[in-house]
Amino acid sequence: MNLIKQLLVYLVLLSVFALTGCTAGSRAASRESGVASVATPLASPPAPIAVEVFEVKADVTSEQLIPAVLSTEAMATVLAQRDGVVVQLDSREGGSVAKGQELARLSDDDLSSQFEQAQLDVNRSSVEERQLEAMVKVNQGELEQDAVLLKDGLISKRQLDRTKNKLEGSVQELEKARLTTQTARSRVEAVKVEVNKCIIRAPISGIVTHSYAKLGTGIIRNEKLFEVAQLSRLEVKFQLPQSDQRQFGPGRVLSLSLAGSDRIVAQARIRRLDPVADATSNTRGYLADVIGGSGLIPGLAVNIHLPSTRSAPAFWVPRTVFPVKAALHPGSPNALFVLDGNHAKSRAVWINAVEGDHVAINSGLASGDLVILWPSPDLKAGDLVQVR
Repeated sequence: MNLIKQLLVYLVLLSVFALTGCTAGSRAASRESGVASVATPLASPPAPIAVEVFEVKADVTSEQLIPAVLSTEAMATVLAQRDGVVVQLDSREGGSVAKGQELARLSDDDLSSQFEQAQLDVNRSSVEERQLEAMVKVNQGELEQDAVLLKDGLISKRQLDRTKNKLEGSVQELEKARLTTQTARSRVEAVKVEVNKCIIRAPISGIVTHSYAKLGTGIIRNEKLFEVAQLSRLEVKFQLPQSDQRQFGPGRVLSLSLAGSDRIVAQARIRRLDPVADATSNTRGYLADVIGGSGLIPGLAVNIHLPSTRSAPAFWVPRTVFPVKAALHPGSPNALFVLDGNHAKSRAVWINAVEGDHVAINSGLASGDLVILWPSPDLKAGDLVQVR
């Protein structure tokens, strides 16, 4: 009986030990799995790159606009001919003037005293000249009288010679006085010239485009005072790429519109082409005379309307869609990034022309494409992007 009780106690103890081991094993496993989950967290997705885009639109116009500025061949710059202070200002910017019209006047106080002194020298020298002329006449009469006396034997030959020498001396003094008078008169004329330099006059008829003179300011010689433009003959200069297939020769008439407006305001007839092309921009210059138009002045921004051709580029994009250091040459391929859903996609394009800050693309783009502006050097095809 005791043996049976001992066996039962032994079985109970074995059961308790077995349960205790299973519980400890499960806790250890739980601790191990917990440590593993902390050590290897789940990876977060990369943040999208913020970008700006430009929507490509087809150029459906039948004309190409070339920016230009009106100018004039007859442009005169008025300079100060002497130092002085502006004491009178008779013309303003935008005012019409005639040739020889007074524009301004400089101070001439220092010249007034010089003119009076020079005039006094002329008067004094003229008086001396008249006195010597009278003396010459007296000496001439004495010589004639002594010649008669010598013939009658009343005086000696020596007396006659003294009379001749006296006459020659008076004649020389008269010539000297005349030279002094001429010098004094030249001085008067020189002062008059300086006085005239104080009067600033318009060299041509036209309009005052710039006025640099201010009332009461000091002016030095050769300082720029005014610019006068002759409006009777306006001209316009523009450039076209050498790759342009259009040929505009002398005599061709083109239309002009003001910048920011499509309304035609005048015509321009091509006068000549530049004999040498610009190697830097690969363009050739044109010079045209403006025909008709009213209210047009030099410096006015205009657009020249050129008829487009079938080979004209279909798309114009900003220069900033390409990397900063990208070499852009007409007739060469290049690459840019377009928006493909939420990702950047590299697109190969063909450059047709480069004009200022705009690039003409004739293949590789379609209307409605969103091109990424200012692409980062680290941007790659397939990167996740977000439009700002």
